[in-house]
Order: sequence, then structure tokens, then C-alpha cells
Amino acid sequence: MPSTEIDPTDLDAAVAAFPTDSALFMVNLLRFHDEAHYASTSDAQPCSGQDAYLTRYLPAFNTAVQPYGGSELVFAGIIIARVVGPVGDNWDAVGVAHYPSIYAFRDLVNDTDYQNTAEPHRRAALADWRLYATTALG
Repeated sequence: MPSTEIDPTDLDAAVAAFPTDSALFMVNLLRFHDEAHYASTSDAQPCSGQDAYLTRYLPAFNTAVQPYGGSELVFAGIIIARVVGPVGDNWDAVGVAHYPSIYAFRDLVNDTDYQNTAEPHRRAALADWRLYATTALG
């Protein structure tokens, strides 16, 4: 079942489980719409989901995250082929972002500026999404 929203209950559980003194690395698996799905009230020009994500969401995200200590894109790439995993479980891209803490991430996604400027582009761009809160081993 496709998922494109952060459930507040899941976010609260991640915050509670995450080590408070650890940096956060968010692993994103992304599946884009062929054409971005903007709300009928949006004045955004038509584009692909990938274009909406790369040229609209990411710049708005980068601005919105600054008050929370910023985020560093550690890795972003286009997925070429499945090697291990169920047939048909295809993703378009993967991204790993570094945050100073789980609290910075939580505060960002609850911020109205992020919700109004960046989130509409993410919603329009993504057909499906997985987001995992991770920390470094060892």
C-alpha cells in the first residue's frame, strides 16, 4: 500500500526510540508519479514527479530546514536495478540525509513554513515513499 505521509504516531514512536545523543540519518526510498499531482488550487506548472521533487521540493526543504540546524544530503541516487527484493517492489531513487538530531527532524516536519512551502511539492511528486530513521553502527 503506497505511503506518502508521516504519521504523527509513528514519528512520536521514532523520537521515543531514537538515542538522544545520536545524529540522525534519514533513509528515503522514493517512487515518483509520472506527472506531479498538484491540488487543483495550486498554480504550479505541470511537470514530472521527479522534477517536482528535485527542482521544487528540495530547494524549499533546504530553506525550511535551516532554523533546525540544517540537513546535509549524504547521498542521492537513481535506482538502476533490483538485485535483492520482491519482484515488482521497484523504487526510482534513494536519498540519505543527515540531521543533527531526531528532534530537529521532528520540529521541521511540524513547522508550518515547511508544511506550506515544501510539503505540497513532496506530496505532488511522490507516488510512494519509505522513510527510515537510522544512526551509525558502533
